[in-house]
Amino acid sequence: MLPKIDVPIFELTLPLTKQEVRFRPFLVKEEKILLMAMESNENDSIILAVKQILNNCCIDDIDIDSLPVADMELLFLNLRARSVGEVVELPYQCNNKLTNENGDEKECGNLVKLEVNILEINPEVSKDHTNKIELSENMGMLMKYPSFKMVEESEKIKDITEIEKVMNILIGCIDAIYTEEEIFYAKDVPKKELVDFVENLTREQFMKVQGFFDTIPKIKKDIHFECNKCGYTEEITIEGLQSFFV
Repeated sequence: MLPKIDVPIFELTLPLTKQEVRFRPFLVKEEKILLMAMESNENDSIILAVKQILNNCCIDDIDIDSLPVADMELLFLNLRARSVGEVVELPYQCNNKLTNENGDEKECGNLVKLEVNILEINPEVSKDHTNKIELSENMGMLMKYPSFKMVEESEKIKDITEIEKVMNILIGCIDAIYTEEEIFYAKDVPKKELVDFVENLTREQFMKVQGFFDTIPKIKKDIHFECNKCGYTEEITIEGLQSFFV
């Protein structure tokens, strides 16, 4: 029998759930799974591949489905860094408008490779972020973060509008609704009642709910871009796990 190859074990503290996770680098078999999913260029295939790779590589018993999206994305980026390399090169096309001697405009179009150390990426929690939303003096909502499972299930549904997808995520993120006298846990309330509750919010109240989602910690990186052809510079923000796939 051939000997087994030893692989290093790494540790990471997830920023939102504060879970300690141990993982090994992904191997050739996991890299094949990811490459096949990326070649398909379908979001649901990539999500399924990420889930399978995380389940394969995590040493500890961890429920990938229940992880907040930012925790899942950071875990996968760290896994990628320990498996392939810390620095990724991301292609970015210069969109600077150039004017020729005839006064015609055209884009520069130069392709620049941006180097990003993915181990330096960490979700930041805004000081304005809170999961407790006060709808009135005596009523409010407690929210939870969108989970990996919510995103996965959302991508599987093909025949609904984007507004319906957003509503499904919003309803899924309600943890509880409270008054001065009582707490109603969302898991015990029929979905139709939750939908009716949200649809009867005023615009001001709904904007407070929207604020929760707008300030959720995200995987993103601000990068200084400089075109080596036309000299144009700008600050760009790369956001979301798929932006770091190369």
